[in-house]
Amino acid sequence: MRRSLLPSVFCLLLSAFCFLPSAFHALTVAQTDESAQRVSLVGLVEAGRYAEAEASAKKLLEKNAAAADVRLMLGEVYAATGRYREAIGEFEAAGKNAATKGGISFVRLRGDLRRGEMLLLTGQEEAARTLFQSLVRYYNSANPQTAPELTLVARAFWHLEKYKDANDLYIAAITADATHIEAHLGGGELFTEKYNYAEAAEFFRDALKINPNSARAHLGVAINKQLEGGPEMLAALTRALEINPNLVEARCLLAKSELEAERYDVAAAEIEKALKVNPNSLEAHSLSVALLYLQDQNYESEVKATLAINPRYGQIFDTLSHFATITRRYAEAAQFSRRATDLAPRLWRAHLSFGVASLRLGREGEGRAAIETAFKGDSFNVWAKNTLDLLDTMGDYRETKRGAFIVKAAAKENDAVAPYAAELLEDAAAKLTAKYKFTPQAPIIVELYPNHEDFAVRTLGLPGLGALGVCFGQVIALDSPSARPVGQFNWGSTLWHEYTHVMTLQMTNYRIPRWFSEGLSVYEERRARAGWGDDWNATVLKALKDGRWFKIADLDAGFQRPRTPTDVPLAYFQASQICEFIAERYGFDAILSMLARYRDK
Repeated sequence: MRRSLLPSVFCLLLSAFCFLPSAFHALTVAQTDESAQRVSLVGLVEAGRYAEAEASAKKLLEKNAAAADVRLMLGEVYAATGRYREAIGEFEAAGKNAATKGGISFVRLRGDLRRGEMLLLTGQEEAARTLFQSLVRYYNSANPQTAPELTLVARAFWHLEKYKDANDLYIAAITADATHIEAHLGGGELFTEKYNYAEAAEFFRDALKINPNSARAHLGVAINKQLEGGPEMLAALTRALEINPNLVEARCLLAKSELEAERYDVAAAEIEKALKVNPNSLEAHSLSVALLYLQDQNYESEVKATLAINPRYGQIFDTLSHFATITRRYAEAAQFSRRATDLAPRLWRAHLSFGVASLRLGREGEGRAAIETAFKGDSFNVWAKNTLDLLDTMGDYRETKRGAFIVKAAAKENDAVAPYAAELLEDAAAKLTAKYKFTPQAPIIVELYPNHEDFAVRTLGLPGLGALGVCFGQVIALDSPSARPVGQFNWGSTLWHEYTHVMTLQMTNYRIPRWFSEGLSVYEERRARAGWGDDWNATVLKALKDGRWFKIADLDAGFQRPRTPTDVPLAYFQASQICEFIAERYGFDAILSMLARYRDK
């Protein structure tokens, strides 16, 4: 999951902490007790104790209404708790008050940057852009050299989509002051945003050396690891929430992870916690919409409420597209992505999502055009680049049409592979159509890749995928026999497996759970040819003996969020055994009844 260009409320909040002490000194606070209260105010905000922080800030402002640094912190409290209009007012006042003091350029810059970010958060993009440009003009005219100022201008460049300039200034800030944690955090967030996860991790490691208790740094590590999932992401997320239990973006990341694992009750609880802190959190509202969608409930009223906060928040539909994709509802994913780009034409990842969904639906021309738009807007997007490179290599692929099937194979092996694939597919179609009493929508496109990394890019956008084949409903992609060493996999069995997905996905209107779909595919492999399909072995027997088999309710997570290398193969085998049990105990008509119920749920 790609990150939004819009930084989280908490990320923006903490960016004040590393340099507010210098502002305090610049303001020359006279009384020790008042100075201590200001330092305490920062700590309260960092710990997520927003009500106490608000009371403390207002008490300080009663003594000195022109205290720009205190207004800055009060603005952060309002931002963190979703009172965006009030936050805009405090950031504007902070900037004006700082300007009247003279020589406090940092607080003025900070107020302008944060005001711009609040305007952006509420859909006022042109007004926000004007403020970001003002920071760039300041940089060009004043040539600031301090780490705090350079870091602020870097963030402004980021919002203006000038990523190289942003990176250069983050590096310059670190060079000016290697202990300025905000520059390390900003660099890590930028590199994560631009898909350079390895170098992003280095920034976060350096940040944690400066402050091991930075919730923002731990959150950055978790976001950086969310594609992998697993214990490292969870540990970082847990630590961030230990430091600040009211860290809304961390709650949202945890909720998203639970939604992906289909633990809806847990996800709902995390969304509720996030919205209790910030009732106007756009990310939390988007996840609430996704939860309703996944539970087949009406979500349009929640969409309307979210867009009332920011009428240009295309990310809400990008979130829906993500969950439609992972539940294999590719047509709906494409529709959501289109709604996202209609609202936010510069949301480049939504253009990519639409393009990839279109390719999965067999609409190659439309898909390629959208991916080209995405790459033109964001040339750092490795998914877009890899997919476009793949489409270029497929220029010499040949098509073999046979009945309902279109087999696409590389020219060098088309004559040998395509006829056999077509024959096997027709055999599978005849047998499974009769057995399942269903004829899938045609044409069914089958793409055979002689290079496994090309198949991986077609499937995920990145090389390194361990799978052999994938089905999108009307499109099958898989390794050709030459993609793997001889004897490493059974190509015919894999093709039969994927065609079974065509049947079960389409006949349930793409509502079949992952475990049931995979289980039936392995079940049908065993019945297609002797020796096909996974069978009992020492690994699954030991897992059974050790009590490591999944509960059915947790079985999808074994595919989607595996915790050990053996989880995925175990999930495949166990799912097939559940299908074996149902068919043996209740008859195959029970399988057909379950498929119909998933379709109609």
